Amino acid sequence: MTCAATDFKITLASAPGKVLVVGGYLVLDRNYTGLVVGTNACLYSTVQTTALDLSNSDYAFGAADVPITVISPQFESAWWKYAFDTKANTLTQYDSADQGSNGFVQIVLQTTLALVNTRSPDALCTLLANPVPAQHRVGLKILLTADNDFYSQREALAKVGATLTSQSLEQLPAMAKTGKTLGNVHKTGLGSSAAMVTSLVASILVHFGVLSKHDLCENNKQSCTATKGMQLVHNIAQYAHCLAQGKVGSGFDVSAAVYGSHVYRRFSPTVLEAAMSENSSIAELVQATSPENNGWNSEVAPVVIPPRLTLRLADVDTGSNTPSMVKKVLLWQKSNPEQAALLWASLDAANDYIGQVWSSLVEASCSNSTEYNSAIDWCSVRPSSEWKSDMGAVGNPTRALLVNLVDGILRVRQLQRELGENAGVPIEPPKQTRLLDACMTVPGVCMAAVPGAGGYDAIFCIVLSQESGNAVERVWSEWTEMSVGPLLAKQASSGVSVLDSKLYPSLMAMLE
Repeated sequence: MTCAATDFKITLASAPGKVLVVGGYLVLDRNYTGLVVGTNACLYSTVQTTALDLSNSDYAFGAADVPITVISPQFESAWWKYAFDTKANTLTQYDSADQGSNGFVQIVLQTTLALVNTRSPDALCTLLANPVPAQHRVGLKILLTADNDFYSQREALAKVGATLTSQSLEQLPAMAKTGKTLGNVHKTGLGSSAAMVTSLVASILVHFGVLSKHDLCENNKQSCTATKGMQLVHNIAQYAHCLAQGKVGSGFDVSAAVYGSHVYRRFSPTVLEAAMSENSSIAELVQATSPENNGWNSEVAPVVIPPRLTLRLADVDTGSNTPSMVKKVLLWQKSNPEQAALLWASLDAANDYIGQVWSSLVEASCSNSTEYNSAIDWCSVRPSSEWKSDMGAVGNPTRALLVNLVDGILRVRQLQRELGENAGVPIEPPKQTRLLDACMTVPGVCMAAVPGAGGYDAIFCIVLSQESGNAVERVWSEWTEMSVGPLLAKQASSGVSVLDSKLYPSLMAMLE
């Protein structure tokens, strides 16, 4: 086969973090849904075709091997070197900073490059044909970086004597070094592994022409080809993420990384059974991840937080063992099927109600923006406990909806506490209850709860103004029962995207 050389190029893709606002535990079951919000905090994967210097390598590269170097400069000792055999469709790690491995990265590379090599067999051959200097071989350099909110910045602020505030966080350099190894860093629960997997899958597929960059640009995502392209990224990312975790989870975190904010109903795990079996073939992987595979029956209904409502996130420096909590809840559900079914139905109705109120608020903002903005202005300077008692709420649809939203999240929290008590799991433990109740007394706060599976890791609030957000942050900074610190991330509806690398000079500098 004759392969023509091509110019070296760079492909940059991003994928957002997530917050599961409602639907924790229920989202594991296809009979129920979860409302997940994407954030403007993203993880970035940059793929560069380059000439790699192999003069100091002891690895015996074959003629069909593509060398790959992966770096993650925000962490200590975070680089890995691989060789992808284009004939055998296999990936071998031959070196790393600490002789350790990165299972998520390795599985994404193995999976995605094997699919590229099968779907577009000329792509990797063309790569190998690029002319390079002696002692060099054309290969891939991959840069993995993340916005600061994915990792706790407490130690970084403490080192410079700064307080744990939004203002201090804004002074940190973008994509700051953590001073930790990847295994020791304190994550904030925004779904860094799902975002990394998704962005890396997307960047590789676009880099080798399996997808067009236009398929993953925000303005084109509703086209037929873009829809199939997004589905392909989703399917491969779900497979790789599940394989790296060693189980088929709900998939809401990967779905959020691909599609952004939406109401999510999970896919049936059977779609991945054959591909995840020990002796699966590349043909089974192609079939399992194909956009034409009807086994991918997950449902994604786009959603937006209503206008002028803003997501505020807090990192709580305590932590919970989420897998252990999930295991205990599912064990209780199995042991108490009738009681659990009733509680699941109540939680499902309460969760759905939040989404319905959000939709009604969006409609209200469109149908009568003057009335909507007037109601937001009025409620933003008063605690929610006063919204219902004031007679002005009568005949004011938006104010009535905001009252309903407060009642709705309080109902969700009540049922979450009931589930936690039944299962012996701290879904909303007393310390968090006291913190959330304090947040709800702040003027302009319409929602406050623990996201996802709950526990001590984090909380979220929805506020009606910048002043409300500032006041909530003051509650956090003055809280003494736990250490509570803000994140800078806000809501964002978009999912995985291909970006113009020229607009990110700091990232390009990291590749040099």
